[in-house]
Amino acid sequence: MKTMFKPLGLAAAVAAVSAGYAGVANAQTTQSIGQLGDLGIIPYYTVEGNWVTGVHIINSSDLTQVVKLRLRRAPDSADALDFNLIMSPKDEWTGFIDDSTGDLVFATDDNTCTAPIREDGRFPMPFIFREGAEEGYIEVIGMGSAADNTAIAYAAKHVAGVPRDCGAVASNFFANGVASTTRGIVDNANSVQAVADVSQYSTSVGSVCTPAATPANAGIPGVCNNTYTDAENGLKVSYFFRDATAGTEMGNNAVHIADFSADPWMSNQETGLFSGDVYGFDFPDLDGGPWVGADFGATLRGTYNNLRDGAVLGVASVLNDWSVASARNVSTDWVVTLPGQYTMIDYITWAAGAGLDFDNCATLNDPNTAGDDSIAACDFRDIPVTAAITLYDREEGEIVPEDGDLVISPAPPSERNELILPYEVNVIQWTDGTQDPVLPSSYATTVDPSVLGEFGWASLAVSSTDDWTQVVCQFKGVDDTTWDNAPTLAPNASQAPLCVSATGGVPMVGFVAWQRSFPSNPDANYGRLVEHSFTSGATTAP
Repeated sequence: MKTMFKPLGLAAAVAAVSAGYAGVANAQTTQSIGQLGDLGIIPYYTVEGNWVTGVHIINSSDLTQVVKLRLRRAPDSADALDFNLIMSPKDEWTGFIDDSTGDLVFATDDNTCTAPIREDGRFPMPFIFREGAEEGYIEVIGMGSAADNTAIAYAAKHVAGVPRDCGAVASNFFANGVASTTRGIVDNANSVQAVADVSQYSTSVGSVCTPAATPANAGIPGVCNNTYTDAENGLKVSYFFRDATAGTEMGNNAVHIADFSADPWMSNQETGLFSGDVYGFDFPDLDGGPWVGADFGATLRGTYNNLRDGAVLGVASVLNDWSVASARNVSTDWVVTLPGQYTMIDYITWAAGAGLDFDNCATLNDPNTAGDDSIAACDFRDIPVTAAITLYDREEGEIVPEDGDLVISPAPPSERNELILPYEVNVIQWTDGTQDPVLPSSYATTVDPSVLGEFGWASLAVSSTDDWTQVVCQFKGVDDTTWDNAPTLAPNASQAPLCVSATGGVPMVGFVAWQRSFPSNPDANYGRLVEHSFTSGATTAP
């Protein structure tokens, strides 16, 4: 079993588990200098080796916030596990990711309401995308805000450290809600809450209850309508990695994005796209909220190109320090994450035609049959990304290795060595072969810079693959009803992808993880994280 230095001081609750275009016009999306936003991206989580990953989320706003917390696995950013947090004003939730029991679980001791509810605070990862999900990255997306005088805010509010009624809160997240009649999500801005006693909600003047929330209806069950506005820039997200066996802990703030959403992005936690539900748990994601309206101008999608802008996450190069000071037991690993690559997949063809296998995109089922038997192209991601690497020592010395070798003797300046970053989460282990990596990884590439010295810095100039044109895809229906729990998900006349050109640069986040160990005195071991610096990619903002 993985050990901890001490129990995590956990302050709110984890919850449920699921696996599962005219762009949005909104305020200018930016990276938040003040480390508050309506989107937080944690570049990496891991349970490899003896590591566990901890997450802290704070709602600093004066409104109740509904938050989507999602783990995406490293190789392809498939949705490995997600659930909703319903955080009352000034609430904090903490949890940790661990696999010491054999299951990969998100665990918490918090009381904050979640959808769905897990009484034991442990949320095992569903099997569907479990393979390869020991590493990945995390999205924390604001779904919507509810005023204090709404029924959901009243039920989620802590009294003596415990929310009033998490069961009532969770009832908002069933599918196919009907205003004033049936519990669940009605649309991206409205839900219906089932309550055991409508008279308890007499102060919830922002919600219309049926029967009326009056003392005369004491003890009578009913439903209350809830209305949401867009998420506020009030989320504070941080994370840490802990290896208690080695005595090492390191952490940082998430990457915070402000004004990511301009509208509420409410969705249910009962069904998903594999059930044909566009208001399901797959949303929101890094391309926005659920698809609404028959006309593309009404969509809540299209935000991924905002994130790709050079003023936000789109980059031309990434740079940071490295060290291979093996005599002093110093190791460094880089994490380079490309968030949101899943938005660049024709999901219908990938799921229904290619069998969730990228290798099957743009291939023939049977080479001996007609061309119309082919599986259409469905993979339009940036990856595999080429990273032209330039190494420096600490005295401005530059090394450009010979063609075919990463770190041998200097070669003519015209020659550049290249790394290939094939995954959505990539770990670059800087090593001379004598030191163990900081972060054991199944998605690692090794670099030996020792010919240049023990330490220095590096710059990676990155570019998308040129094997295909990059586009961002969203599936559409002829009308909303096509996607309301349709029985099958398959390419046809009524279910088809809508793809638009990807703009900006390759989106990247990440850090360098440093570790110094003392084999004779493990209590002295220490580590730290330093965020990467980036040069901006193409900017499309005015």
